[in-house]
Amino acid sequence: MDRVLLLCVILLLVRCYNMAISVDATIPNIATDQAALLALKFGISHPDPDHNILASNWSANTSVCSWIGVTCGSKHHRVIALNLSYMGLEGTIPPQIGNLSFLVSLRLRNNSFHGSVPNELSRLYRLKNLNFGFNNFNGEIPSSLGLLSKLRDLFLFGNRFTGAIPQSISNMSSLERIGLAFNGLSGYIPSSLFNISTLKQIDLGDNKLSGPMPSILFNMPSLQKIDLYSNELSGRLPTDTFDHLPNLQWLQLSHNRFYGGLPSTLFSCKQLQYLSVWFNNFTGIVPPAIGNLTMLTTLYLAENNFAGAIPNEIGHLQNLENLNIGDNHFSGPIPFEVFNITTLQIIGMPLNNLSGPLPSNLGLFLPNLQRLLFGGNELNGTIPSSISNASQLTHLDLSTNSFSGFIPNTIGNLGLLQYLNLEFNNLTIGSPEMNSLFSSLSNCIYLEILSFTENPLNAILPNSIGNLSTSLQKMLLGGCNIKGSIFQDIGNLSSLTSLDLGDNELVGLIPTAWGKLGMLQGLSLDNNRLQGPIPSNLCHLKSLFELYLRDNELVGQIPGCINNLVLLRYLRLGSNKLTSTVPLSLWNLTDLLEVDLSSNSLSGRLSLELGNLKVLGDLDLSNNRLSGDIPMTIGSLKDLQILSLAGNQLEGSIPESFGDLVSLEFLDVSGNNLSGEIPKSLEALVYLKYLNVSFNRLRGEIPTKGPFMNFLAASFMSNEALCGAPQLKVLPCKRDASRSKKSRIRHILAFLLPAVGLTLILVAASLVLILKKCHKKSTSSVDLSPLAPWRRVSHQELLRATEGFNPNKLIGEGSFGSVYKATFLDDMVAHVADFGIAKLLGDEDLIKRTMTLATIGYMAPEYGSEGIVSARGDVYSYGILLMETFTRKKPIDDMFVEEMNLKRWVEESLVVSIVKIIDASLLGDERYDAATMDTVSSIMGLALDCCVDSPEERINTRSIPIALNKIKSKFLQDLQRTA
Repeated sequence: MDRVLLLCVILLLVRCYNMAISVDATIPNIATDQAALLALKFGISHPDPDHNILASNWSANTSVCSWIGVTCGSKHHRVIALNLSYMGLEGTIPPQIGNLSFLVSLRLRNNSFHGSVPNELSRLYRLKNLNFGFNNFNGEIPSSLGLLSKLRDLFLFGNRFTGAIPQSISNMSSLERIGLAFNGLSGYIPSSLFNISTLKQIDLGDNKLSGPMPSILFNMPSLQKIDLYSNELSGRLPTDTFDHLPNLQWLQLSHNRFYGGLPSTLFSCKQLQYLSVWFNNFTGIVPPAIGNLTMLTTLYLAENNFAGAIPNEIGHLQNLENLNIGDNHFSGPIPFEVFNITTLQIIGMPLNNLSGPLPSNLGLFLPNLQRLLFGGNELNGTIPSSISNASQLTHLDLSTNSFSGFIPNTIGNLGLLQYLNLEFNNLTIGSPEMNSLFSSLSNCIYLEILSFTENPLNAILPNSIGNLSTSLQKMLLGGCNIKGSIFQDIGNLSSLTSLDLGDNELVGLIPTAWGKLGMLQGLSLDNNRLQGPIPSNLCHLKSLFELYLRDNELVGQIPGCINNLVLLRYLRLGSNKLTSTVPLSLWNLTDLLEVDLSSNSLSGRLSLELGNLKVLGDLDLSNNRLSGDIPMTIGSLKDLQILSLAGNQLEGSIPESFGDLVSLEFLDVSGNNLSGEIPKSLEALVYLKYLNVSFNRLRGEIPTKGPFMNFLAASFMSNEALCGAPQLKVLPCKRDASRSKKSRIRHILAFLLPAVGLTLILVAASLVLILKKCHKKSTSSVDLSPLAPWRRVSHQELLRATEGFNPNKLIGEGSFGSVYKATFLDDMVAHVADFGIAKLLGDEDLIKRTMTLATIGYMAPEYGSEGIVSARGDVYSYGILLMETFTRKKPIDDMFVEEMNLKRWVEESLVVSIVKIIDASLLGDERYDAATMDTVSSIMGLALDCCVDSPEERINTRSIPIALNKIKSKFLQDLQRTA
């Protein structure tokens, strides 16, 4: 019995042991934490594997609690904190992270974790601190985070979260600090967020939040910090906004769209230390009550529309360190009380309407002042020499005011000075004083920026300028009436990035030593009287971005090594005396944005490689001696806005490719030898505002569409044969004056067609003569005497011959009559006759001597002098007839006396100008029309061929109609091309 009982007890113990083991296997423990962390490890990498501490430190063979970044609790021996911040890790967060059930703090700040935040985080119900700041998490913030009711700090700033702020965050009843800044969150700020009575800090800056600020926000007495920087919030701040924020210390509303005045209740927040409403649309005055904020250390009111005077009470802010009220409309003097706040480090009041002088003791009570910024006001008087007492000063900006007098040498005592800007004032200095000033400035060993631009210094450039700090990066002395030569010693300022000596009266050569300024990015020597060549040493300035040498007296060539300046973007060499050709190497600088070589004596052709400058925006080659055709490759410059080729010797046509200059706003090709038509493709240039093609040899119709609808006559004046609308003061185009065109064509054809018909009659008469000779017919019964009477045929005879004008007898109809076939009853023989000299010939005679019967002026020389009659004599007469027809002059006119006759007059005038001899009615209004001029010239040439003195060299009758038909065909083709 005892044995049985003992056995039962043993079995029961075994059973209980197995159950205990089973239960222990299902309850989370340190092994669960280890598995979760190993899952995290396997999803993590590092850009540099040698610096991935987790790869070697987190090992299953060592205790979890000894792993780097892991903290375990002493009571339960579980993971309570995980801090992997600033380790440069990459990867995602696995869902197993939710198994760290004892976790109180999770910090992964400043790594490169990405992907979405797993919902399993909501299972960490003990979590009080969650910091995922400055990673690459994206997607929406999980609403499940609202289950973390014990969470005090929620920091998700500096990621890529989008969407709205979840309403569920209001369930975090213990939340004290929320930081969601630097994301892409949008929508309204949920008012439920401010139901959390424990909330102390709200940082939602740098998102895309919009709408007004929730009014409930300002009923949270616990709030200490409100940061809504850089959103799209708008609206007025209610007058009672700050009634219930007694503990507010930080208010940041900068870079939003708030407007209206600052609520007066704001100035009752006496714990306020930081106030910034920078870059909004606030208006009104700053009230004297601002003096109540005695705890303020930072006051930023800049870039609003505040106006009025600066209240004297601002001098009560004796803890103030940073004051910036710039870019408003403040006026009046600066309260001297400001300069007694000894804690001030920054005083910024630029871009206002402040006036009056600075206090004579400026600097005596500002031992901590680092920046004094008063630029862009209306301050006057002198610069107090006491400013040197502000020994911590690093930035001094008094630019764009009305200060006068000398620049105090005591500025050189500011040993920490880095930035000195006195430009655009009325400061003067003599040559000795300037040398002394620059000598004192050599003590400012940290000086980086020095600008005296546009002050009438009226001094000679001192040689001590080369002793300035080697830290100097910008030296801007443009427009200061500085005289003398430029010293080589400036080449010692090895850190210079920008040097401006433009708009002065400097003479001499550009120093070759400047080739040592290897960091120089901008060099401006515009508008001086510098001479000599451009030093090739400048090609060593590999960092040069801007080169301005305009308006000097530089000579010689553009250095061929200019292509070494690979970073060059702006090149201005205009208005010098440069010669030779544009170096081909220039067109290898494919990143150039502006090229100005105007008003020099550059010659030669433009290279096709000009088309390499794909980003060029401004090209000015005007007033040189460039020749040849305009390269069609210019059309590939899609970003070109300004193109000026005026005042050169360019030839050929305006390229059609100009229509591809889609960004062009200004085009000037005037004063060249360009010919052809203005391309229709220019109508597509929608941004073109200025066009000048005057003083060329252009012809044809001026385009009418696109930008051409806005151009005036001055754009097209003094060309060869442009036509277009009347307001452009050019001849009307044929298409625009169709009636005039048709009238002119009829006028010309009315002369041309009878001439062709007459020629055909002559040819027919000649053929009849030849046929009669070949058949040897007798002519005795026919009286061919020119004096024989011609019998008139009666109307009755015509009726009988045509059978009453029977339509069956009709052969054809013309403009002036009808032709019938008929049989004469009296055996009359019909002949084709002409009324030229050839009618004197008999049937068997080709040449006959007779008495002079021809009309004076029309007869051929051989007929008048020797009595020789031939068909070639009629050719001569026909030539005279052509001249008479087209000149409207007769051989017997009074102007033809002694040796001058119609033929000689035409022959001599044709060499000079055909316009002088042709009947003006033929030319009409378009006296320079190319088709008409070519046609009339060809006809007069044919007439002269007909009137050659030697009959053997005279054109024959068969060639005349062929020549006339060719002239007519060409005339009609020309008309079609210009129609």
